[in-house]
Amino acid sequence: MKSSIYVFNLCGVFFILVGIYYGWHTDFGELVGFPALLLVGLMSIMIGVYLWLTDRRVGLQPQDNDHAEISDADADYGFFSPWSWWPIVCAGGAAVAFYGIAMGWWIFPFGVAIGIVALIGLTYEYDRGDHAH
Repeated sequence: MKSSIYVFNLCGVFFILVGIYYGWHTDFGELVGFPALLLVGLMSIMIGVYLWLTDRRVGLQPQDNDHAEISDADADYGFFSPWSWWPIVCAGGAAVAFYGIAMGWWIFPFGVAIGIVALIGLTYEYDRGDHAH
């Protein structure tokens, strides 16, 4: 986790410095790139600070030990459905909705409808069929 902390904080400092240079180079008149670079830097530092606080609370992790084995980090990562198609449908609904925001608002309700159907299907996929509980 310590290497992730360094990477995110270093990227945050880099993007803030590049954003300041970019703003200075464009006389702070370009109102997209300058704030975007500053925000990317701040978000990166925010993730680095979160990881630093989590590292302080949790302590030494197996990924921080150079001599750790793979079995040292064998925790339960959760329950996943490798045969489920609903996440792909959900991503498709989000893609159609975002496309509708960008290209025409009349497309947006179709994406919302696909997304609602996908979320309902994802939520209730274990209530019917072969894998019902």
